[in-house]
Amino acid sequence: MKKLNVGVLLIQFLGMIFLINGIFQLRLYTVADKVLCIKDQFQFQKSENWDSLFPTNDDVTNFWPSVYIWIFFALLIGIFYVTFLNWKSKLSSINTILLAIALYILLRLKFFRKEIFSHFFRPIRVLLSDDFGTQCLIEGVIFTLIGFSIIYFSVNSKLFNFKKEEIEN
Repeated sequence: MKKLNVGVLLIQFLGMIFLINGIFQLRLYTVADKVLCIKDQFQFQKSENWDSLFPTNDDVTNFWPSVYIWIFFALLIGIFYVTFLNWKSKLSSINTILLAIALYILLRLKFFRKEIFSHFFRPIRVLLSDDFGTQCLIEGVIFTLIGFSIIYFSVNSKLFNFKKEEIEN
């Protein structure tokens, strides 16, 4: 086992933020009509589609937890992926533990629920489409792929491979 590698840890942290946001945006895509209905209902007091999308009061109270649980699922998927890659690359397990702790802190601070990271990319997403569902789909696919790629290249790149290469004369 190698020692703690801070460079890999920071890159994996960034990759996990992309991955979690991407999976969360994909989940929002699947329920985009309900999200828009809730926003319209609370802002303008319209109830045109409310009864068809939320037939009972339990559907309303269970809606947001059923969406937000995907942030936790994305966190688990990412941690398993990072653990596998770190194990395969023989990196210290402390990298994975520190990453999980840092992401748990972000999770507790509601970083992902408030879509803080997505706000930076909102102008690009609005340029690509006017439909909320399509925006979530585009952002979700792109963020998920970027997240998986960053995490993969964090352990498979020569940038953080601090091995000394022997030069043959």
